[in-house]
Amino acid sequence: MLTCYDRHVISVSQDKKRREGNSPSPAPTTTMLRIQTLFPLGVAAAVAGSLILTDGATADSPSPDGPVLFEVSITNLTSNQVFSAPIVASHSDGTRMFVPGTAASPEMQALAEDGDNSGLAGTLGADPEVLDVVTFPANIAPGSTMSTTVTLDGYHDELSIAGMLVTTNDAFFGLDGVTDMRNASSMVFYAPVFDAGTEFNSEDCMYIPGPPCGNGGVHDQRADVGFIHFSNGIHGIGSLDAPTYDWGTYAARIEVRRL
Repeated sequence: MLTCYDRHVISVSQDKKRREGNSPSPAPTTTMLRIQTLFPLGVAAAVAGSLILTDGATADSPSPDGPVLFEVSITNLTSNQVFSAPIVASHSDGTRMFVPGTAASPEMQALAEDGDNSGLAGTLGADPEVLDVVTFPANIAPGSTMSTTVTLDGYHDELSIAGMLVTTNDAFFGLDGVTDMRNASSMVFYAPVFDAGTEFNSEDCMYIPGPPCGNGGVHDQRADVGFIHFSNGIHGIGSLDAPTYDWGTYAARIEVRRL
């Protein structure tokens, strides 16, 4: 299945068959380097060498199939965009919080347009493919870090995260189904910004919940593209000053650490 991510995993551990061969080989190492690039398919060659990779990861021996607790810490890397209270879910590969390239669910739309995570929390909480759903207790200001904990197990071993950039029409940062988390001690991701494709990007304060606007619940009714895609940022075409409210390639640094 194609996704909007190009995921690469590099293992430094020795192959089991080589270790069992006749010739001596170095002692196996438990070090695992996981590199997850977060950019559109087809762009990898153009951006290779840029600072778009995870900070790296360390791994111990794989954990048992039972529940494992992880700490999730989110840092807001933008200069002036507040994050709405993010939502984190652990789940199997049988469900998704959002699917880039497809229409946003009504619950995802509510998060992207108004920072309202309650619908997603309810829908995910009722999904048998979901183990744990956690909503952060507050918004995350620029330059700030906030943490929570989430539980994964051998079946529910994927992690998804989302939160609105509140001074936009419908932009959100997110990670979509990060896999194989339980076998790592810690991993760091730089999350891109998506456009939900549900509201026209007028950049007009009449339709924007975050500062300096404060008009949550009011939406521009003009048609948008109708599917989740990478955000084009703030262009200064309406009430918002682009140098003030735009962001770089990545909006959030997300560290996931096994406790």
